[in-house]
Amino acid sequence: MLSPFQGKFKKKSVVNERIGRILCPMKVISVSNIKGGSGKSTTAAHLACALARRGKTLVVDMDMQGDLTDYCLPDLDLAQLDESNVMSVLLGMKRMTDCIRETKQFDVLPSTLSLAKLTKYNPDSTSLCLQFKRALDEVRNKYKFVIIDTPGSAKHELTTAIYNSELILIPVTPSKWTIRAVNLLLDEITQTETIFSQKKKIAFVPSWFGPSKKHRELLEKLKQIEEIPCLAEIPKSESIKTKTEKQEPLKKDSNAWHAFDLLADEAITLVDPENSILSMKP
Repeated sequence: MLSPFQGKFKKKSVVNERIGRILCPMKVISVSNIKGGSGKSTTAAHLACALARRGKTLVVDMDMQGDLTDYCLPDLDLAQLDESNVMSVLLGMKRMTDCIRETKQFDVLPSTLSLAKLTKYNPDSTSLCLQFKRALDEVRNKYKFVIIDTPGSAKHELTTAIYNSELILIPVTPSKWTIRAVNLLLDEITQTETIFSQKKKIAFVPSWFGPSKKHRELLEKLKQIEEIPCLAEIPKSESIKTKTEKQEPLKKDSNAWHAFDLLADEAITLVDPENSILSMKP
């Protein structure tokens, strides 16, 4: 049964879709923060909605908590979930194409609580990184965008997501722990870059910051971190919380809808500046 979240959306023309695939190869974006309550899964969900309006999108839930899976696939039977999930792909037990669930809006590679045992079966993070790269290569001609929701801690799944991403978006909410959590994540990204001789694009997504002096000062501290841009703010909105809890998309043309729409454009510009003008809006 399809989720009410999946809604009804206009189909894009086959010609436009083919042009998009030829000129704009698949881009992988991770949404990461090792601090709980940062709006990580919420950001991933609604950003995926916005990206799906621009091209075929795959959502990968690599967080064992499975919040994004619950949001996208609330009616998925647990027995089915246990058979085919992101862990099956990471361990090379199943092909990604056999584990992906289709929805009317975007496709989903669901998570599972069994990820808690991932390192028991394969403690080698490099092996996991390369295995997931092979899995992504299988679908590279099928999707324009991949969004990965990462775990809220420094695990092998986080390293795997970072390794396979062109862009890491870091949602940040006003908290006394914000800067410390950001620095810990940046350390993880730097370590992954060093091990694999990579350089990743990183950006902050300020979320739910108010007009108070305390919030503005914290935001200024983020903006002072060199070479990492702060993208447009996601407003503090009860509708975002309500729609997410109800597993529904944001109301079209609402302030929240436009905020994530702008975030999608900014993310595309970062990962593919030459072809960002090809973004297709409804």
